[in-house]
Amino acid sequence: MITLGICNAETASACVFKDGELMAAVSEERLTRVKMDQAFPVRSIQAVLDAAGIALSDLDQVAYAWAKGFDEGVLSKYVLRGVELFSESKESLDIFLERIEAELRQDLPRRQEFWDWARANLPSSLHDSVVTCYHHEAHAYSAALMSPFKNALVVTADGRGDFESLTCWVYDSTATPPLRKLCSSTSADSLGFFYGRITGLLGFTPCRHEGKITGLAAHGNAERALPLMREMIDFTDGEVKAKLGPLFRPFYTNYSDELKARIADFSREDIAAAAQRHLEDMLCKTVEEMFRKHALGRLPVVLAGGIFANVRVNQLIKELPLVSGEFVQPHMGDGGLCVGVAAYAQHRAGIKIVPIKHQYLGPSVSADEVWAKRERFPNNVFEKCNDVLEDILDSLKQGQVVGLVRGAMEFGPRALCHRSILFKSSDPSCNDWLNKRMNRTEFMPFAPVITSELAAQSFVGFSESDETLRYMTATMKCKPDFADKCAAVTHVDNTARPQVVQKADDPFLWELLTRWHQMTGEFALINTSFNAHEEPIVCTSEDAILSLNDNTVDVVFIESIKVTANRVAMAN
Repeated sequence: MITLGICNAETASACVFKDGELMAAVSEERLTRVKMDQAFPVRSIQAVLDAAGIALSDLDQVAYAWAKGFDEGVLSKYVLRGVELFSESKESLDIFLERIEAELRQDLPRRQEFWDWARANLPSSLHDSVVTCYHHEAHAYSAALMSPFKNALVVTADGRGDFESLTCWVYDSTATPPLRKLCSSTSADSLGFFYGRITGLLGFTPCRHEGKITGLAAHGNAERALPLMREMIDFTDGEVKAKLGPLFRPFYTNYSDELKARIADFSREDIAAAAQRHLEDMLCKTVEEMFRKHALGRLPVVLAGGIFANVRVNQLIKELPLVSGEFVQPHMGDGGLCVGVAAYAQHRAGIKIVPIKHQYLGPSVSADEVWAKRERFPNNVFEKCNDVLEDILDSLKQGQVVGLVRGAMEFGPRALCHRSILFKSSDPSCNDWLNKRMNRTEFMPFAPVITSELAAQSFVGFSESDETLRYMTATMKCKPDFADKCAAVTHVDNTARPQVVQKADDPFLWELLTRWHQMTGEFALINTSFNAHEEPIVCTSEDAILSLNDNTVDVVFIESIKVTANRVAMAN
């Protein structure tokens, strides 16, 4: 059975499943070069069909996420929450109703866009076989069915989707259905909106730059502004509840004068630290409450939704005593909804879903293709490498910033050394100059890529079975020797967000890292995504070469082809 999965909201994306296995997936932004492109994913659909070697007429199913709006349980939750808010103040209820109206207004055109496309493009035989599910249901299935676990607590959290912002479920792979919902929060009580409002108040772009708040938080004192955070939203009576009013409205804008004045009493570092700490506390309390209230025993936790791009939150949840393991959907944001709804559709049809093996699911490059296109770039020098590993190591040893492009592109926000920038990890000064070179904020930390053997010597509590470390979805505490030798990838709070490479998974990368360690004594290399600020990660060889010519990197290795820029010729 072949299923096409589609999502057409934030970071629109498409994927193809065949007989339970995720074959291809890509986000529209990588093909249009528009960051977080929300356009209907026409290019993505064609790209995944091409990768799978099929046409629309070969599909057995089309699956669409974020399609339904209110379900019965959510509607009853809204009624109860509305009554509660009305008892507090008319202003709180008015804000609550405004949130509902805004979602209805925003979502209906998106759904209509899908159905218009389906009627215009799908064979008539597929019109009645479109499978849909709720937004957070798709997030939950994307985490549960793609994880290595048979049983788990599932938590989803983001800004909002189909009138929910946080859900918890019990996953039992032998049950029908395999997910049983335990709790739900309204989109007015949104942790995503809370963190997004702090993002905007500190001068960054909400729903885009939340990672900057996480990076900035390590430089502040959380205790100073925590009381203000608790006045906005808090964990109350066993769940997250916002205090709707002048200090908090569940939108990314509309900051009251009172809120702006209160925020101005603190440094931006202290505000970021308080918001981060409060988010951590509320999510950890939510997880602990689910274990306690439902007597779950000890279980793994699986996570999806944009909130879980927050790697520090993921670390702290993983370290809770009752959590026996953790899996974070690698494309945790709304771009991953297509995976969840397609996996759900295949599972519903009785097909066993294959747990995720890797994220290299996008368009591919090849050395032959790059070599054939070299005449299009007269200001660049193309060389065939006899030993590409040796040439990469030589460039790194010379202090060059290396762009690495290999095989199929990653699906999701993390570059996993198929579309990455590499640099030595021993030079902490690069956090300033390399970030500036890529037009990124100077305080943002870089991440390490490291072999599993060296990771055991580098991180406290390391385990080879930890799935979060394969996909850079959680931080870990660094050991002193690592922090000393790899200062450029050790954050000020003594944590790092590693990509850990096992030899069986990627022999080429494992060999590169092993030889680098043997040459230099460094445990890791910097791995940061191959893009400048506000650009999507590069997809094609052309994207990589254009980035080289813009001076983002010094040299690009595309498979076994080394590409450099003739700066003199470009200047003339």
